[in-house]
Amino acid sequence: MSLEKYLKELLIHQIRQRLSKIKQDLEPLQSSPPDLIIKSYGMTIGYMDILIEKEIDPERITKWKNLIKEGNKLIIIVPKEEKLKITEILWREGLAEKISMGTYEINLSLP
Repeated sequence: MSLEKYLKELLIHQIRQRLSKIKQDLEPLQSSPPDLIIKSYGMTIGYMDILIEKEIDPERITKWKNLIKEGNKLIIIVPKEEKLKITEILWREGLAEKISMGTYEINLSLP
């Protein structure tokens, strides 16, 4: 399993723990992107896509546009250092106002 796959699994685990506190659950999608469906009490309330560095491409943006056209909520989780670059792409594509964005970073402190 690749490092990116492990990182994505770790992020999904952490997000799942946070959402469970507010009675929301995540289910994986077989045809990603997006990676996850957000459900609350069995009803789909949105989608979540977790980006690993250099993973944004025109095909992904097209899928995001299609989800939003259908009236779905979309949340993307991006590396903190990539937020500005991805925000610029979203503005250029006309998606910045329609997509919610979260960030992640991994900190390692050594003595």
